[in-house]
Order: sequence, then structure tokens, then C-alpha cells
Amino acid sequence: MIPKKLVVIGLDAPVPKKIYELALKGELPNLKKLIEGGVYFKNCLTPYPTITPPNWTTIVTGAWIGTHGITCFSMHKPGMPLNETYPAFDSRDCTAEYIWQAAERVGKRTIIINWPTTWPPTFKKGVQIGGAGLSVNELRCGIPRGESFRISVCGAQLFTTEDIPLATLIKLVPASGWKNLEEEGEFLEARLPLEYNHARYTYQEPREWWLLVKRDWSFVIVAPEKDVNKAFCKLGPGEWSDTIEYVFKSEKKEIRGAFKFKLLKLSPNEVSLFMTPIGALDPEELPSYPKEIGEKVLEAVKESIPIPPHSVFRALNLGWIDVDTWLECIDMEHVWLAEAVVWLMKNTDWDLFFMHAHCPDWAYHAFMNKVEPLVTKDKEELEKYRRAEVGFYKSLDRMIGRILSAVDLNETLVIITSDHGAKPSLYPRPVITEILAKAGLLSYKVDEKTGEKVVDWGNTLAYPQRSAYIYVNLKGRDPHGIVDPKDYDSVRDRVIKALYDYTDPETGLKPILFALKKEDARIIGLYGDRIGDIVYALDPRFKGEHGTFLPTGELGEGSLKGLLIMAGPGIKKGEVLERTCWLTDIVPTVCHLMELPVPKHAEGGILYQALENPNGKMEELKRLREEYNALKEKYERLKRAFEADSYLTHKYE
Repeated sequence: MIPKKLVVIGLDAPVPKKIYELALKGELPNLKKLIEGGVYFKNCLTPYPTITPPNWTTIVTGAWIGTHGITCFSMHKPGMPLNETYPAFDSRDCTAEYIWQAAERVGKRTIIINWPTTWPPTFKKGVQIGGAGLSVNELRCGIPRGESFRISVCGAQLFTTEDIPLATLIKLVPASGWKNLEEEGEFLEARLPLEYNHARYTYQEPREWWLLVKRDWSFVIVAPEKDVNKAFCKLGPGEWSDTIEYVFKSEKKEIRGAFKFKLLKLSPNEVSLFMTPIGALDPEELPSYPKEIGEKVLEAVKESIPIPPHSVFRALNLGWIDVDTWLECIDMEHVWLAEAVVWLMKNTDWDLFFMHAHCPDWAYHAFMNKVEPLVTKDKEELEKYRRAEVGFYKSLDRMIGRILSAVDLNETLVIITSDHGAKPSLYPRPVITEILAKAGLLSYKVDEKTGEKVVDWGNTLAYPQRSAYIYVNLKGRDPHGIVDPKDYDSVRDRVIKALYDYTDPETGLKPILFALKKEDARIIGLYGDRIGDIVYALDPRFKGEHGTFLPTGELGEGSLKGLLIMAGPGIKKGEVLERTCWLTDIVPTVCHLMELPVPKHAEGGILYQALENPNGKMEELKRLREEYNALKEKYERLKRAFEADSYLTHKYE
């Protein structure tokens, strides 16, 4: 049976073996059902570097990094200064054909939700929401150089009477001037100044809201002004507000946003009020294609908030919120994603579906070491963050279950995959700039105007850039180039020697796993003018959750392997495959099963060992040829009989 639909759900940076273990224990029932009813790939490897934009692009093109041209988390192209990059989230930088472009050639339609590096849209008749960042209400495509991301309104904020890192300090004073306050007793009040962190625009209104606190510490009222009748919410300790909608006024436009408050603490010693990130409900702020689809989805999905959740992970790390509050926040995003997907599946014409959820990546960047026994010896802390880890996987599993409830699994090919995994860190990361500087390859000077230490390009031969690249400061190519092309190879030799000669002073280990000249990096799928002159990788014991580490890297309970689960028509059931597979293999396998055109630049292979009948297409072709030959023989016999009959009756016309 040929699958009628394709559902691909991507999870960013999960640890596959943890998902497998949790699923088999019954903690992740929807993933367990897929594993038991399909194939789990134990050794799925991802391209190098193990990082987000390149590998999500590989999954949907079937092409290696050197072919599709998305070379790291940030982009660098020839002619740019070596210390300048920009976020790699623009689909126009991709030089390979996406699977949905190939499918569109035969009339197939695709839904895309939040798939990195796919904005602007690359099809004509599909539906897309997000793809310009890591969450639907986050922008990394087209923002000013030097910035990592922007959001339409603002990230999370903590209002508190205590001195907590980066929180907004508030002061309680006797309340005065409040309208419609019918409650008896003493009250305190505090201004709630809005900080608009990471905002895309400069906001003029509101500049502050108000907090009214009952002096017996039983409840608070949060209001946009000193009027109880206009209050956002009334909260007791530990309570969440309902979803609140409000219009925010910037210098350019008004934006309707949605958010929630949670009263974390209420006592004479501390008052702490948490505000979630504000998700824009303005269709123009939600990248969507066609434009009207964003408005329809925002109107249809009211169960949760399309929050830009990056700051929620930061809030956990800063100690603003506890694990339970953090889990409640990330669930808001997953519920919104799931409901948006279900609505689109039910209300649009589609054949292929692709969605990405970034939660595991942000989570492991926030607390990977805290769930690793090799690093964290405090059993209480280990248990706390392991509860957070299991909790976010459960949230994702619920999201997956809700999405799959909208499709007929008997006729749908389902793929759960990832761009890479994650690992803990045992030792500090080597500073590549220092290694090059000590080898006389990189030089600094003090800027006379600012007094800051800057690169002395006139004396710099090589410069490290992004996750895994080092560039020669080449004359004729780079704006500050000083290395004559005839010395190009000798400088690269010096760089490689410096990297291999370096020994970590604290551990006595050699952090550099390998260093390759760019022409030798083709063996790992890296080539072209968008990669560095030297490609290097680090020993996985050194700092970093992913990126500068090979996809085979494993440390403690962490693993950098990719997640791959396939289930549906044509796929074996209950199979765990040991064979090595690559993310490049997903697209060719999908096209083989669904009889779709293969994207023009796809380079992977078909995963025959996962198929119920690996020779099915060959057998079908053989049968069709036999049927054709039989029909041809019947036709020839009929033709001969007709001709003979014509001669017998003397009819020659």
C-alpha cells in the first residue's frame, strides 16, 4: 500500500536512547506506539557540525551541507569580513530543492509549521506558519547583523521584592487612589515596569502596570491601571491567570499580544509575580503563507498561547521559576502547536506535513549537566532536573499524540526525527583564538577610540569562526586579507599543527579530535565556498552540548546521534535497526514509499532494511512487465487474426 499522507515531526536535540527507554517504560505512550508499530533506528547519524539550521535543511532536502549551503547556525559568504556572520534561517540561502518543491511538481500540497530555515516560503500552493526562527513567534531571519533573534513584544519577566538575578525589583508601598476597591482591609501596591526584552520594536505603551497586594497575604490583583474593574486577574499563591490579551503600542504599530501571570510567592518576606513571554496575536507578526491563514489559525486556536519560549528556559536557569512552572510554560507552546496543526489538517488540503519543536535543545542547553551523574553529585538536584527532563518529553509526547489523532494512521507514513542529540560537558572548552594567538597566527590590538581589544587584521593570518571553521585571512578574497595565495597551504599547515600541538593544561588531554583542510572535509559532507579553510572537531568530553562534536559522540547518558522512528504503510513493525543510517536517507526513503519525485539535489539512499518488502517495487515492476507482455502477445495475435480475416474477405482498406 502506498502511503496517502506523510507526517514528519522533528524534535530538536533529544537524546534518542532516553526517548527509547522512556517510551518502552510507558512514560511516552504515543512514541511507544510508533516504536512498537514501526522501526526505531539505533544508529542514526547526522551531518557535521551537529547543529540546527544545516541539519533540519538536510532532513527536508536529502542533501549534504556542502550541497544545500546552510553551513552552520550562522552564515558566512565570501567577501564578508571574517568576523561577520548572520543567522542561517533564510530559505533563500538554501541551494538545494526541498522535498515539498519536488512534490508540488506532481500536485501534492504541504503544511509546514516552525521548520527552521524555510522562510520565505518555497512553494506556491502549500500552507506555512513560522520557519523564520526557532519558535513561531520568534524572528531570526532578516534581523540586524550582530543580533541573534528578536520577538514581536517581549520575553518573560519576573517582578519581585527580592534581589534575584536579572529580575525586575519592585517596591511595595501603601496603596492609594484605586477605583472600585470594595474589599475591606489594608492593601499595598507596586509599580510593574515593563522591560520589553528582545523586542522587535520600541514600545511606548504601556510602560508599566500595577500590582495590588492584600495585606493579609491572601491574594493580589494585577491591573493595567489603578482600577479593580479593569484588572487582568486576581491570584492566590501558586495560581495562574487565564490567558490575557492586550494591545501594545510601538513607534510603528499596535500589536495584540497574549500572556499569563503566575503568582509564585506571596508573604511578608517575598512577593514574586511571573509573566510569561508575550505571544503576538497579530497575523502580520506571525510568519504565515498564505497571509490569511495566520489570522484564521490565531482565531481558531484559543486554548493556549503561541509564546516565544526561549526566555522561559533562561528563567529556570536564573532561579525565577521552579520546575513545575517551567513545565507548565513549555506545555503552553506544545499545546498551541498541536492545536494549530490539527486545525490546519482538518481545514486545508494537504498531502505532506512537516513540523519542528525546539524544546529539548533549549532544555539541554539549560541543564544538561544537571541530569548527568558524571557531573552532578547532588542527588536532590539530579532528581529535580531529571523530573524536568522526563516532563518535557511527556509534554512532547502529548503533542505528538494530539497531532496523530487528526490522521488515519493506516494510510499515513509517520516519521519522528531530530537534527542531532545532546551531551554533558566535563571540561572547559579550549579557546581557539588563544591557540592561534599563541602560535602567532592571530593578533590583537587596542582600539584607540573605544579602548577595546580588537583583532589586528594587518597581522592576523587565520581566524576561527562559527562552530567548526577556521579561515585563512586570504588576500583577494577577504576584506582584510594579508595572506598571499601562494602561502595559503603553508598557513593552513601551521593552523593544523597549532591545533594538534595544543594540550589542555588542566587535564593533559588533546581536545582537538581532528583538523581537516577543506578539500578533505568533503568526506564528511562539507565543501564549497561557504565553509572554512580548515574544519575541526572537539573531543566530546569538552564543553558544549552539541555543534563542534561528531554525531557519533557519546558521553555519560548523553548522545549526539539523531532520532529516527518510522511507522506506517510499507514499514516493518517492532524492528530495531542496528545499521547506520543518515539524515540524508529520509527524503529518498519517503519518495520511494510514496512514489514522489526525488528532489533534484538529494544524495541519500533508500533505507531498504526498514521496509516490509524491500523488493516490492521491483516485484511490482516485474509483474507489470509480465502483464504488459501478455497483453502485447494478445494484441499481436488479435492483429494477425484481423489481417488474415481482411485478406479472406478481400478488404484491403
